[in-house]
Amino acid sequence: MLARTIATLCAIAPLAGCVSYQDPRTPEQQKLALQRAANELAGSYTITDSRNDDGRRYTQAIVSKQDGSDQLSLQLVGPATGAITLAGSDCRGWYVENQRYTAMQCDALTGEVNFFSLVRQANPDPVNSGTMPPSFTTMVVPQGSYLFVIADRSGRHHYYVLTKTPLQQMPETPGAMRRWPAPRSTQ
Repeated sequence: MLARTIATLCAIAPLAGCVSYQDPRTPEQQKLALQRAANELAGSYTITDSRNDDGRRYTQAIVSKQDGSDQLSLQLVGPATGAITLAGSDCRGWYVENQRYTAMQCDALTGEVNFFSLVRQANPDPVNSGTMPPSFTTMVVPQGSYLFVIADRSGRHHYYVLTKTPLQQMPETPGAMRRWPAPRSTQ
């Protein structure tokens, strides 16, 4: 909810002439929350629902950290568009222990996109168009899924439900070097 409120404020900021969001956390708290959020949110996702997609039909999202930093980059893949990448700058993160709430919002480094956000919360709110009559049917974000929002500079928002894809276990090749400690032998 906090990220959506911040996103809404950011979207109307150019119209209202208001200043940017002032984070009340200390710089150390902000950095730690950003690191934890980036670590949890990095990964591959399947896009299971969308609103205001404008015919892009994205099916997959890959979230990664840029150049070893905590700034996120997001690649969207779909049959109509191929792959496009949203690189973020000035990413802000929020993280609550026990996976009750994790969120990131990043300014976009592209001309038409203002910002994007990725949120996981224990009890997500339904996503509505906010217009009367509604411009799309209410979208439900199931528990354990993520809400991804792209905000265009025009003020239009695109909403996606993402489901994290589990890491695939690769079979070991005999004699290959391990990337993690070997299990202890029980002999």
